[in-house]
Amino acid sequence: MIKRSRAVEALKWVLNDRLTKNSDLFIDKDYFNGSADRWGLVISELSRSKEKGRILDIGAYDGIVCCALKKLGYSVVAIDWHAHLDTSAWDRLGIEWHGLNIEADPLPFPNNEFSGVYLGQILEHFTYSPHKPFNEIFRVMKPGGIIVVDVPNIGELHNYYRLIRGKNVLYDYKKHYIDDEPIFYKGLPYFNRHNHEFTPTDLKALADTCGFEVVNISYIRSKRLVKKGWRLLEVPFTALRDVVPLFRKTLMMTAMKPYV
Repeated sequence: MIKRSRAVEALKWVLNDRLTKNSDLFIDKDYFNGSADRWGLVISELSRSKEKGRILDIGAYDGIVCCALKKLGYSVVAIDWHAHLDTSAWDRLGIEWHGLNIEADPLPFPNNEFSGVYLGQILEHFTYSPHKPFNEIFRVMKPGGIIVVDVPNIGELHNYYRLIRGKNVLYDYKKHYIDDEPIFYKGLPYFNRHNHEFTPTDLKALADTCGFEVVNISYIRSKRLVKKGWRLLEVPFTALRDVVPLFRKTLMMTAMKPYV
């Protein structure tokens, strides 16, 4: 397996590359600093697969994870509904990219194509049942292939604080549910919001329903690579929250497509 620390170093290389050689490519440094440790764990988990085959990143956003995987010797395919980088940028990165909606579109790949699949902070945005898209994911994965899914943990400490204040744990109700207008795609409405947040039981139910074998489901610590200025005030709060796994911000599931 690739160690988490090695994966984080590859991610830092991507950040530096974006800030220098490819300065025209989008990168959100704050989002990177808050996500790189989690992405490092994702890459480590994907490397559980016995075969170093192709990796499919669903919801690839700006391609940071894809580029780090490529740096580590993987062949990577990116999928996203919204183009955060234009097609020419993906070409310059040397990464195959497909624009599609995983909830509505079949995956344009043959059976048993990928040794690993990653869905990062995507599942909570699904408007409809995940059954159909996960059946497609199952189809294109090789037996023994690894899927990693990370999602918001509905039990995180901040959500209890919101409830005490009389707020919902999801998005603002008026702005994102009453007043929000859907994006129509192939005749169906889709919403850019969290429609569900998760418990370990939810993730296990998804894996069991779609034929995957759960390898691990865990609460992920919230570690930032860089804390400066006012963000230093977050350190004691984050450390206290992470003492109790249930209170952590993110859930991650690693599962495998069975050999038979």
